[in-house]
Amino acid sequence: MKGKSIRSLTALLAVFASFAGVASLTGPSSALASFAIASYDNSVINQDGSPALQAGGHPYELSTNFTLATQTNLRTGLEAPEANAKDVAVELPPGFIGNPAATPKCLGFQVIRELASDCPHDTQIGVAELYVAFSGGPALLTATPVYNLQAPPNEPARFGFNVAGTMTVLDSNVRTGGDYGITTTIRNLPEFVDLVKSKVRLWGVPADPSHDKERCPFPHGPAGCDETFGFDGNDPHPSDSPPRPLLTNPTYCAEPLSSTLHIDSWEHPGVFAPASAPFAHPAGEDTPLSLTGCDLLAFEPAISVQPQSHSADSPTGLDVDLKVPQTETPGGLATPQLRKAVVTLPAGMAVNPAAADGLAACSQAQIALASAAAPSCPDASKIGSVEIDTPLLSAPLEGSVYLAAQGDNPFGSLLAMYVVAEGSGVLLKLPGRIDADPATGQLTTTFDNQPQQPFSELKLSLSGGPRAALVNPPACGTFTATSALTPWSSSTAATPSSSFDVTSGPGGGACPSPRPFSPTFTAGTTSNQASGFSPFVLSLTRQDGEQPLAGLSETLAPGLLAKIAGVPRCSDADAAAGSCPAESQIGMVTVGAGAGPDPFFLQGKIFLTGPYNGGPFGEVVVVHAVAGPLDLGNVVVRGSIRVDPHTAQATVVSDAFPQILQGIPVALRRVDVSLDRPGFTFNPTSCAPLSIPATVTSGLGASAGVSSRFQAADCASLAFHPGFSASTLAKTSRGSGASLHVHVSSGAGQANIHSVVVSLPKQLPSWLPTLRKACSDSVFDADPASCPAGSIVGSASAVTPVLASPLSGPAYLVSHGGAAFPDLVVVLQGEGVTLDLDGQTHIKGNVTTSTFDTVPDAPIDTFDLSLPQGPNHVLAAVLPAKANGSLCGQALTMPTTITGQNGAQIKQSTKIAVAGCTKAKKKHKRKHKAKKGSTKKGK
Repeated sequence: MKGKSIRSLTALLAVFASFAGVASLTGPSSALASFAIASYDNSVINQDGSPALQAGGHPYELSTNFTLATQTNLRTGLEAPEANAKDVAVELPPGFIGNPAATPKCLGFQVIRELASDCPHDTQIGVAELYVAFSGGPALLTATPVYNLQAPPNEPARFGFNVAGTMTVLDSNVRTGGDYGITTTIRNLPEFVDLVKSKVRLWGVPADPSHDKERCPFPHGPAGCDETFGFDGNDPHPSDSPPRPLLTNPTYCAEPLSSTLHIDSWEHPGVFAPASAPFAHPAGEDTPLSLTGCDLLAFEPAISVQPQSHSADSPTGLDVDLKVPQTETPGGLATPQLRKAVVTLPAGMAVNPAAADGLAACSQAQIALASAAAPSCPDASKIGSVEIDTPLLSAPLEGSVYLAAQGDNPFGSLLAMYVVAEGSGVLLKLPGRIDADPATGQLTTTFDNQPQQPFSELKLSLSGGPRAALVNPPACGTFTATSALTPWSSSTAATPSSSFDVTSGPGGGACPSPRPFSPTFTAGTTSNQASGFSPFVLSLTRQDGEQPLAGLSETLAPGLLAKIAGVPRCSDADAAAGSCPAESQIGMVTVGAGAGPDPFFLQGKIFLTGPYNGGPFGEVVVVHAVAGPLDLGNVVVRGSIRVDPHTAQATVVSDAFPQILQGIPVALRRVDVSLDRPGFTFNPTSCAPLSIPATVTSGLGASAGVSSRFQAADCASLAFHPGFSASTLAKTSRGSGASLHVHVSSGAGQANIHSVVVSLPKQLPSWLPTLRKACSDSVFDADPASCPAGSIVGSASAVTPVLASPLSGPAYLVSHGGAAFPDLVVVLQGEGVTLDLDGQTHIKGNVTTSTFDTVPDAPIDTFDLSLPQGPNHVLAAVLPAKANGSLCGQALTMPTTITGQNGAQIKQSTKIAVAGCTKAKKKHKRKHKAKKGSTKKGK
């Protein structure tokens, strides 16, 4: 009986084939319509035939039906399509799931045995009915079992059925680059049949006993496994497998869903005729319906967020484990798919700048999100790995996590990532936005509109190591990551959280509280040759676990100066913008940022500016913060250069160092400064042991005093030949007193003057009434301009190669509380710089001695001090009566001791020149020549 049935079916197929051959030979008439789809429906029904509208439910059956447009072939009389169907693709709505693990799988070669199949009963998942052109209308060619086949490695699922001894395959693939729904494609239908109509019914639960009567190894008719095909229709064939759902409805109820059909022909391959139909309808209906019952779906995810290191302020990888338990009971409801995941790491866990070294990023062109093609992200952009377990596949999807290119990502954001996972022919490319809090650096990652595909567990691991992308919180304690996980079924998010402990300091040490702050500081010049030009270098560092660096104020050693003259100043506008001209550059800076043993280093430039923040000069540090693939723009830190009025020492006070840039903590670890402009900084001429003190502040408000030893060398080799002269006006008076002008000069490369002691001659004593007009030191220290006019007794000027303009200003008498006599204080000003030269006054025996014992170690080309005559004269004239008020003819000498910064000393008796004296006329004796003749006469 069985062989007879096979022969009968063979004969029937031969008849169909002969008609198809006639149609092919005669060819379509010119009146035939173009290849098109006449009707299409994709119905999902319950067992009673009603629409299966329950979201997440397992429908009884999915039926995909289409009819091609036909017209009469004038020669054969057949109603046939213009061409033979070749490929059929059905795009199921996103979220509609077909689980290939619902049944055992049949091997491909078992599908075909003559005209039957050797596939086990429990691998059958439905029935395919094909109708061909025949006289009187479409005729059933075959009703054949559809089997769940063993898919090749590059396909997630494969179904198949037997058509006239030919295996027809239905491949199912995920629409990568689109909505990640499932597309089922029948490729290469038998060319010899004029297919007019197709009905493919897939069973929601293939092992359900209600399908036993349709479970047959042979192609069969619409009545089931009837006697015509060798089986008793009343003899069911049960499945040997437990019932598991093959089909699951979407879990999204907000809008109607639809499916789309595409068919091409053998005559025109690749030219597809499209058709769409609403989803979840009985065949023939086209009113859009939405799924219902989303509120009945249970969504109970769990999350674990754990660092790979538990040391504070240290680089760490991160392991994220997201579990979404899945339900697969035939009568139950599926777990809704995850639509949006928002994970916020605890405060303090932030981006580690040290990760930027060698890091690259993946562009939108390289990730190709809208394409099914594999991404081409550079290996250097990989920052982690991912593994996704899904009940639909026997093996997990595996892949990588890539850093997205700044700005060149779907969000246009600074930070973003791509999760790429693949396996079994499925490729996922998922973009995630990373938001860093601009004030705290706290990280929030958002993956929105995720594929409506189920997964039971997602493991994402960000790489660890010394250049890990993340850094642990800076202190020990318990920290909690939070999440907001929203399913497709609801707008209400589940909010599981995960806590972890940071248990040690960096390197496994203790966890001190508060965090320590012990920065190290070194400073000096690269060559310490006295008076020589040499780059000035400075280095400031801190260790992991210490409070962050936030500011620096350092004072250069006395005599360690910079030649400001000849250096153009960067304007305030350019300084603020970080766009100073090259000619104002005075040095370089290198900064290291990030946790771990290998900070990321950047270089910047230092420029000289005009007055800033209370200083006559300023500096601006400009660092273009390009860290690997991230460009955070120019970082500008300004500083004030202040000059001590007594020592001429420069103190540089920086503005606050940036602590965070666009949400990325700077985590500044090291600052190296080099003022290396040629002919700019130069050493003292004193070789005494000195220091460069500094105050370092932290981002938490702490401060630390640090110091670096400094000492110049070879001072004894410096020449010391200063010029020192004095003069006075000849004419004096009781009302206007006497004058004195002192001129000091020095040559380049000599030791600078450390102190000067002069004693005035008795003829030029101090005028006590003027001394009594001295300004008090409290008034002078507050503001010399507030001193009484009578305290101003002269003026001075100085020319220095350090500045482009001379310094000049008044000379004051300033009284100090315990001193017997006021000091002579010269106030020199120029280019915003103020220097006070303090000469202590001592009077004994009508001899005034002035001691300038703290002259700054600074080069002076010339210095001129003038104490003029006038109502506020400080010098009187004591002369013999016969001098008649004139100093002419007086022997005026001023014992002088000048000591150099290098210890050299010159003692001299400085002659005070008297100006305005009339030169004495020389008397000439008249010589009379003796007249020889007269003499002779006298004799």
